[in-house]
Amino acid sequence: MSDTDDIFLKRFSLVIAILVGIAIVCAVIAGYSTPPRPDDLNPSRVALTNDRTLPVGAVRTEVTEADIAAAAAPATAAATPTLDLASIDTSGIDGSAIYATTCQACHGAGVAGAPIPGSDLWAERAGQGIETLAQHAVYGLNAMPAKGGRPDLSDAEVIAAVEFMLAQ
Repeated sequence: MSDTDDIFLKRFSLVIAILVGIAIVCAVIAGYSTPPRPDDLNPSRVALTNDRTLPVGAVRTEVTEADIAAAAAPATAAATPTLDLASIDTSGIDGSAIYATTCQACHGAGVAGAPIPGSDLWAERAGQGIETLAQHAVYGLNAMPAKGGRPDLSDAEVIAAVEFMLAQ
């Protein structure tokens, strides 16, 4: 090694040693300047901290007799209200416009099994009658959401769209 390299290494080592010494002095000063933590913390603060840091949910692992009975009982389907088609007036409602803006998204391409108007699947559905089709369209069935996913539509508007699709 040359003299230049020796001088560099000595100076570099000296700078590193000084920085390590400064760090140790800072740590010692910080340790002595911080007041000791009291062993007896305020119990109300501890309780508040514990409440704030509790997990949001918990896993329940015990099974009770009521849980077993509830699981064994047959599920009861929620009763869907029935439509009174005689009291719903669809005259003056453009069913084709509602079909074009809402229904066609799924029924135009057969998305998720939606029957395309004029297809064999639609003919099967049409055999169920307007009452059943209107019920399914307004309240939903399987993958089809209620009112085709447009809760802002009235029952009469949805039924007008169903009538338009039946006329296809």
